[in-house]
Amino acid sequence: MMPKHCFLGFLFSLFLTAVVETQSAYESLKPQRVHFQSRNFHNILHWQPGRACTSNGSVYFVQYKMYGQRQWKNKEDCWGILECFCDLTNETSDIQEPYYGRVRTTSAGIHSGWTMTQRFTPWWERAKGI
Repeated sequence: MMPKHCFLGFLFSLFLTAVVETQSAYESLKPQRVHFQSRNFHNILHWQPGRACTSNGSVYFVQYKMYGQRQWKNKEDCWGILECFCDLTNETSDIQEPYYGRVRTTSAGIHSGWTMTQRFTPWWERAKGI
């Protein structure tokens, strides 16, 4: 029969292993290189899958907000999608205001953290191309 402290130690180490594996999966699922691409004020959010993502088992969720707003808004057309892009043209229509976008992944019941863009201002991005 196993002493109580050995059994508790075993359970604790098992728990820690599960937490570390979940955290590493959580981090490795995070979308990479999340950024806006803009052409003629047509603003598309793009990203690459996380390191651990498989092509057929991951779905993506997109949110956006205007600079200064506290609450993120879900982009309903890009909620639970398989593609690695989302059209945010209508949501970023005030061309002189700065915006942020962010993406997260879900795969095999594990949710990644959010990966956020840098500040994006449609007018400024258009002006860079001139």
